[in-house]
Amino acid sequence: MKKMKKFNKVILSGIVVLSLTYSCETAEDKKLIGGLIGAAVGAYVGSEIGSGIGKNITTVLGGSLGYLLGQKIANILSESEEESFNNKIKETLDNNENQISSQWSSDEDPTKNAIITPLTRYNYKDSVCRDFKKIVNKGKKAVEEVSKVCRDKEGNWVVIETL
Repeated sequence: MKKMKKFNKVILSGIVVLSLTYSCETAEDKKLIGGLIGAAVGAYVGSEIGSGIGKNITTVLGGSLGYLLGQKIANILSESEEESFNNKIKETLDNNENQISSQWSSDEDPTKNAIITPLTRYNYKDSVCRDFKKIVNKGKKAVEEVSKVCRDKEGNWVVIETL
């Protein structure tokens, strides 16, 4: 029962966030909303890992790192490009061995592309985890990040940290 209430709150929050996102008129508004969404997701993921004081620290770090991740991506990719790129990341993490890169290209803008490279695979607290590097390009602008992800209880990849 408690999990159902939590799930309903998450769904309601998602609907509110989506309506706010679509009501944004400027690119700056969209960047801010993207950053806030990233912070919320990062904080939630952080709260699910660790215990006691460590859990609180992880929540704070997850929130601040999520904001940076959301804002960087919002500066380069559209919403549909983000979805396509996330699907490519998932496919790469699921199928590629370490150091075997995959490439992604935007269907909307030929100047946007990315390289995703899995770096390591390891187990942490009964979860399969991976570190991977992604380089997102738009013309001459590039953003490079290294992220740590672990599978949640449902088998989805969840970002733990981005550097």
